[in-house]
Amino acid sequence: MKINFQSKVFWKLTSTGLLLTTFFTFNQCVVQQYNAPVSKTQSEVVNEHPGDGDPVINSGTPPAGGSGEFVETGATEVARLVADVGLKDFEEIYMSMSVVTGIDVGDESGIRNLFNDLNTQLPTDNSVKNFMTAHQIAIVKLAGEFCHRVFNSSAYYNSFFINFNVGQSPNQVLNNQSGKLQMVNEFINRFWGQNVQPDDVETNARNEMTLLIDDLLVGENLSSSATTRKIAKGVCTAMLASAPVTMF
Repeated sequence: MKINFQSKVFWKLTSTGLLLTTFFTFNQCVVQQYNAPVSKTQSEVVNEHPGDGDPVINSGTPPAGGSGEFVETGATEVARLVADVGLKDFEEIYMSMSVVTGIDVGDESGIRNLFNDLNTQLPTDNSVKNFMTAHQIAIVKLAGEFCHRVFNSSAYYNSFFINFNVGQSPNQVLNNQSGKLQMVNEFINRFWGQNVQPDDVETNARNEMTLLIDDLLVGENLSSSATTRKIAKGVCTAMLASAPVTMF
């Protein structure tokens, strides 16, 4: 099954990817503060003309002999905070997906063609401030194409997992919580790295992914191994489109 971009499944995967991104960014967006220097002209104003009605704030280091108040440089406290996280641009996302899935994009014209269609919709720089929902939708589309290729070709899916048997039916490998978590853990270890993310990020991801598996299993043939690969394709898409892959 190739993911239909207009289907409910696609929007479910998009919303799940956004949720995983939220888990990651709330834990990884570490705020660092630095002190913006006061310009020479403003320092002179403070030293030479104190008490002339200049705007002041009660933070930072006061000028020598001052009262603890100094002229703001024009930046607010919020503007002088920087976040220790960045967004990969369109080419970096493309190559990251290639590496973690094991797909050589030089051999896959379908993936290259979709990337060429989407690259103007993908992030063009590394600024998180410029990230929009439209970017996430494009990322999910690209991830869906990679995952479609992985689980539609035995050359890829037979060697993709280490401990999960994607060649068995859902009745055999997805019929309990342990089996579902085994699939999810394989994706976490491959796409995000083993024990790389904070425990709460991985715990939340596991919970959301097992719920996604339950949703994707509804109405499917639980006796067919093709269904297991179909479910794997959905989980793959959501996790490949998430922040641990698309951000650094």
